[in-house]
Amino acid sequence: MLRTSLVEPAHAPYREQMFDVRKLTVFAEVARRGSMSAAATATRYTTSAVSQQITALERDLGHELFVRTPNGVRLTVVGQRLLHHVPGLLDGIAAAERDLDRAAGADSRSVRLVAFSSAAATIVPPTVARLRRALPEVDVQILVADPDDGVAVLADGDADACVVTEVAGAEPHYPGLVTAPVCDDEFLVVLPRSHRLATCVEVPLLALAHEQWIVSSATGRCPDAQVFRNSCERAGFSPEVSFESQDYATVQAMVAAGLGVSLVPALAIHSVRTDVAVRPIGGPRPSRRIAVATTDVPAPNSPVAILVGLLKTAGAGRASRLREHPAGVA
Repeated sequence: MLRTSLVEPAHAPYREQMFDVRKLTVFAEVARRGSMSAAATATRYTTSAVSQQITALERDLGHELFVRTPNGVRLTVVGQRLLHHVPGLLDGIAAAERDLDRAAGADSRSVRLVAFSSAAATIVPPTVARLRRALPEVDVQILVADPDDGVAVLADGDADACVVTEVAGAEPHYPGLVTAPVCDDEFLVVLPRSHRLATCVEVPLLALAHEQWIVSSATGRCPDAQVFRNSCERAGFSPEVSFESQDYATVQAMVAAGLGVSLVPALAIHSVRTDVAVRPIGGPRPSRRIAVATTDVPAPNSPVAILVGLLKTAGAGRASRLREHPAGVA
């Protein structure tokens, strides 16, 4: 069990004090429930064992943490201060344990991957199928989350890899992480079926300069939104945005209703409505970079390294197919 030292002020006589996870957990339960017996029921200890844990913690710290009364207990001032620190202490200890487990390869028989929904619906399934064939003894877990949320899960140590989006050639969107490119995902124009350009083979962005636009970001800071705005700027106009939605199915529905036009990455057009037209962009074609992020460079031949390699293979195969048959163009 991990312990962490409580540092004494410089003027205080030295004595070793230790925070024990079990004692802190029991302390927090007693503080929350207001009695030793209620905490004992919650923790499945005896009331005597709970009392002993609290007494031992008070002895370790050199301070009384509770005032005992006939009706239960209440926190002292010192106890209140300690309770304020308990969540951070327990979270820090748990994070340290996860980090040590990863360093020791304790979780080498499982791989946890976070991917945003369009990646989870396209490049992730064949990747996981190949990983299972290559390493049948490895348990693969998949969590679907937007890149920002996925990166937070990765940083907390609850995932081994995360599929993210980036702006190719720009500063890293997630500095501090190790990213490996998977593929470049081209953006396509989505128009109502009745639009004047719906029958064109390609649609120049400048031809849509005066349209109302529907974008896929509420903040404008994600890579998709940056690619969109950079592309319009290069085409020579500033887009007028009428609606915003982080869900590409909703974007298609808004376009179909005639509320505007949109740019949607090919990876997100794995299902196309019959009342919209999807067309390649004439001229320079914008794209976002799909990448897989890890906290460190995976150890060679580890399950995570193999997963990263298989994701890159799936991305390359999809990019090759899209060059021959642009996704969703109808």
